[in-house]
This record gives sequence, structure tokens and C-alpha cells, in this order.
Amino acid sequence: MELKAAIESRLDRDNSSRIQSGFSVNRKENIFMLIYIDTPAKFFIITFFLFCVSNANAEVYKWTDENGKVVYGDKPRSSDADKIKIKSAPVQDPVVQGRNERQNKLLNVMQQERDERNVLKKEEKGKKEEQMKICAEARKELQEIKDASFLYRPTDDPNNPEIITDEERKAEELKYKKYIKKYC
Repeated sequence: MELKAAIESRLDRDNSSRIQSGFSVNRKENIFMLIYIDTPAKFFIITFFLFCVSNANAEVYKWTDENGKVVYGDKPRSSDADKIKIKSAPVQDPVVQGRNERQNKLLNVMQQERDERNVLKKEEKGKKEEQMKICAEARKELQEIKDASFLYRPTDDPNNPEIITDEERKAEELKYKKYIKKYC
């Protein structure tokens, strides 16, 4: 409690003399907030710092055992063990890291859009190829109509088909020409 009283009196003196931008700075609350952190948070913070400190002093040794295999460990088991210097990973600036994350998100969105466009192009190409086949078939049918001496319509008797008149023939030709003009 003496420590708490000493800190409070010191902070009271500092707060009474400090005024920034028209309001007083209350450092007293900030320090006591750190002192009175709940137990799980304290445990996490202490564990984190101990982990950082313990890893900072970790040493790795390399040696060859009696079977001729290279062995790595944190404690040397042989007199010929060599200490290995391990480089720490570079710390990336949070601004750069944020920029890289945004860039990666943008690249992913662009890739998805590109993939969607490619799928649509393939579908369009497939439809266009199908339409070209239909047009080729229609042109072939039109040419057969023009080249034939007589056009026949099938009947119930396969040996006696019905011959199409010239008006019906011209109507069929016109039907194929309109289709070709419209879709091809």
C-alpha cells in the first residue's frame, strides 16, 4: 500500500501541473489500469514476455553422433558440438504488412473477376460454335433445296412420297434464307 500511496502522490503532483490542449492528463488512471489488470490477462502478458525472453536466449548446437548422423539440439551432447548462429526473422512494418494484405485481397478479387470472364467467354464461344454448326446445316439444307429436281414429303407409303409444289419449295427456300440472314 505504501507503493500505491507514493505513486498516487507523485501522479497527483504531475497532474496538477500538466494541462494539454485545454484538458488535464490523467496518468494516474492509466498506470493503475495496468497494475489492476484481471488475472487471465496478466497470465497471458507474463507468459508472452517469458516466452519471448526464453526464445531470445535459445542456443542450437550441431554435432555428429557415433553412427555418423548429424544431430541438432539445444544442449551439446558431444565435445565436438558446434554452436550454430540462428538469424532472427525480420520484423515487418505494420504499414507494409497492411498494404500487402490489401494488395493480396485486391489481387484475389481481380483473379476471381478474370476467372468469371473466362468462364463467360468459354460459354459464349461454345454457343457461337453451336450456332455456326446450325448455320452450316441450314446453308447445306438450302443448297440441297436449290439443287434438287424435286422435293418429296414422306407419306405413310414409303414407295409413294408426295412431291412438293413450286410454291411450297419457294416457301421452304425463303424460310431457310430468312433464318440464315437473321442468325448467321
